Order: sequence, then structure tokens, then C-alpha cells
Amino acid sequence: MQKTILKRTSKLVSVLLIALSCSSYAQDIVKVRNLNFTSYFSKSQHIPVLVIYSLTPDMFNCSKLKGDHNVRLAADPQLTEASDLVNDYKSTLFEDAHMMAPNENNCDKDAYTESYYFTNIMPMPKNLHKSLWEKLHTKEMLKAKKYKKVKVFSGTVGRNWVIGHNNNVIVPEWCWKVIYIPSTDEYLCYQFHNIEPYNAKDNLANHKVDINTIESLAGVRFVNGVISASYVTATPNN
Repeated sequence: MQKTILKRTSKLVSVLLIALSCSSYAQDIVKVRNLNFTSYFSKSQHIPVLVIYSLTPDMFNCSKLKGDHNVRLAADPQLTEASDLVNDYKSTLFEDAHMMAPNENNCDKDAYTESYYFTNIMPMPKNLHKSLWEKLHTKEMLKAKKYKKVKVFSGTVGRNWVIGHNNNVIVPEWCWKVIYIPSTDEYLCYQFHNIEPYNAKDNLANHKVDINTIESLAGVRFVNGVISASYVTATPNN
């Protein structure tokens, strides 16, 4: 009888510890909504754990580019203290990689400027950033043109390095992206090891995974193109 009580108590304590851990994690993550993307930004890690955006051709396929190409990286005015990270990315081995690419916002000057906020930036090795990550941005734009609309989820997982002069900016171990096509109810999922040695022969197909792999990696769940997680609050565009 006593052993049974101890087992039940132990299980209850474990559940409470997990719940407290999830609650603490959720409190650390701040939801920031900008014109074309929503960021779930970790104040302690100084990176977004998730960026969500819908992409349609009219956002980037316009006759006159409205984005100001003299725009520089900046703190997000909605989260100034935690995202004032300009100096932290200087003189590091990692580049400031956009979760949502600036050229996906070419048709709106303000949205283009917001894409340079650090709530849309993560540290990434140069070779990954300039090759596969940019190819993935191109792919999602092509899908948006073909299907008229896609929904994109871009996230980070884990900790593999720390950079920064003023803040501890976490270099995540993994980064991932899910492109959801509403008209076909299809998920295109990609996962990258963020410290992986560069291979010039690498291609996106080598990093394509199924939706279950992303859900397991990131601790999230997708249903009908909507993501759920402990830190995600439900709104029309997440």
C-alpha cells in the first residue's frame, strides 16, 4: 500500500515539474505580431522559436519594388530590450538569417522594414544561410505563385553555441520550416542541423522530412494548417 502511494506521489511530482517547466518556457516566449509575420520570441535565448506567415504573390510580385534596400537590422519596437542585438551578431561565425525573407515583402515598404527586426532573425552558418535556406525561400515563393497562397512555419530547436557581446544569443542546434498549401492540404517539411559541415553537393531533398518528424523535434502539432504548442496563442493568423 505504501509503495503504491509513493509511486503515485512520484508520478504526480513528475507531472507537476513538467507542467512548471512548460509554464516557465511559455512565459519566456513573447508573441509579437508585425504586418506580415508573427514571431514567438524567446527573451532569454534572444531568438525566435517560431515565426509564422502567410505568403501570397501580391506580397512580392509587384511592378515596383517598395522595399527600401538601405534598411538595416534593428530591434523590434514592440520588444526593444530583448531584441536590441545588432552588436551581438558582429564578429561571429554565424550570419543573421531571416526566418521570413525580406524579398517576400517587396510590395510593402513597412513590411519590408519589419522583416529586418531581430524578432525575425536567427544565427545560422553562412554556407547554410546562403545556399539551402535561401533556396527554400525561393521554393515557398514559387509555391505561393502556383497555388495563390501558402502558409509558412519557421522554427528553431535546441542550443549548440552562444554568441553576443551584450547578450547571450543562442545558436540553435536545429532549424526547420514547414510550407503548408491550403488548396491541397499538403505539408512540405524541411529540417536542418544548424552546425552541420557544409557540403557543396547538398540539396533540399536531403533535408525533406515528414510532418511527424517536425512535430516530434519541435514539440508542436499541426492540424489543417494550424499549429499548436504550449506557447502558441490562437488567433486567425497565429
